Amino acid sequence: MLDQLKSKLFISIAIALAIGLIFSVWASFDHIKEAIEQFSYKLLPVILTLSLLNYSIRFVRWHIYLRALNIKVSTGESLGIFVSGLAMAVTPGKMGEVLKSYFLKSLNGTSISKSAPVIIAERLTDLIALTTISIIGAYVIGYAKDIILIFAVVFVSGTVLISIRPASLFLIRLMNNISFLSKWIKNIQIAYESSYTVLTGRTLFFSLFLSIAAWFSESLGFYFVLQGLDVHLRILSASFIYSFSTVIGAVSFLPGGLAATETSLTGLLVLAKIPKGTSVAATLIIRGATLWFAVIIGTIVLSYMQRRYATKLKNRFTVEQQSSNI
Repeated sequence: MLDQLKSKLFISIAIALAIGLIFSVWASFDHIKEAIEQFSYKLLPVILTLSLLNYSIRFVRWHIYLRALNIKVSTGESLGIFVSGLAMAVTPGKMGEVLKSYFLKSLNGTSISKSAPVIIAERLTDLIALTTISIIGAYVIGYAKDIILIFAVVFVSGTVLISIRPASLFLIRLMNNISFLSKWIKNIQIAYESSYTVLTGRTLFFSLFLSIAAWFSESLGFYFVLQGLDVHLRILSASFIYSFSTVIGAVSFLPGGLAATETSLTGLLVLAKIPKGTSVAATLIIRGATLWFAVIIGTIVLSYMQRRYATKLKNRFTVEQQSSNI
C-alpha cells in the first residue's frame, strides 16, 4: 500500500513541479521569488493552524458518520484512520480515501459497501459547503453566479434523491433487472442504506454545518496568505476565490486537483488585478499550507498505522485470501 502511495506522490510531485515551471515562465521566476521572499512568515503558523482546524472539524464529522452507522471503532483508531486518509488527497477526486474503508474492514470487519458511503458523503458535503461559501462570495463580488448555481443544483439534487427513499429504492429495483449490476445489488443496497443514514435528517444538517466551518477556516487561511503578501482583498472575496477554485479542482478529478485548482486560483487573482508574480506566489503558498501539509501529515500517520496494526492487517488479509480460495 505504501509503495502505491509513494508512486502516486511521485507523480503528483512531478505534476506540481511542472505546474511551477509553467508558472515561472508565465509570471517570471524573479517576480515570484521576490513575492515569496517578501511574504510575512509570521502569519505562517496562523495559516497552518487554520489548516489543522479544517482537518479537526472534518475528523469530528467523520466520527459522527461512523457513530450514525454503528461502526465500532475507538476514537484513537478513528483519528488514525482519518488522518491516514489525508495522504490520499493527491488521488483523483480524493477517492483514494477509500483506504479508510480498507482500514475499517481490516480492523473490525466492517464491509467496504457499508463504510464507503461515508467517504462519498464527506466529498458531497465538502462540495456543498464549498459551493455555499462560493455563492455567498460570488454575490458579494458579482462574479460567476450562474456557474456556481449550476454546481449547487447538481450537488443538492443528488442529496435530495438519496433522501427520497421510495425513488432510490425504485432505482435499485431497476438495477436488479440489469444483468451486470444484479450481482452487485446486495452491496448497492447496503451502500444506499449507509448513504441514507448519513445524508438525511440531523446527521446531514450537522455535517453540513461542520463542513462549512471547516472549509471557511481554510478560506480564512488563504485570506491571511494574501495579507502576508500585502494583498488586501475582503475576506468574502478571498473565500470565493479559494472555495470556487477548490471546487474546480475537485470536479476535475485530477490528482489533488493539481493544475485545475492552481490555474483557477491564479487566474481569479489576476482578474482581481493582483500582479502575476504575487498571484502565483499566493497560489504556491496556500497549496503548500493545505494540500501538501495534509499529505505530509497523512503519510506520517499512515506509516505509523501500518506498523502498529501490521499483524492484525496481515492476519485478516490472510483469512480473506483463504476464504476466497474455498
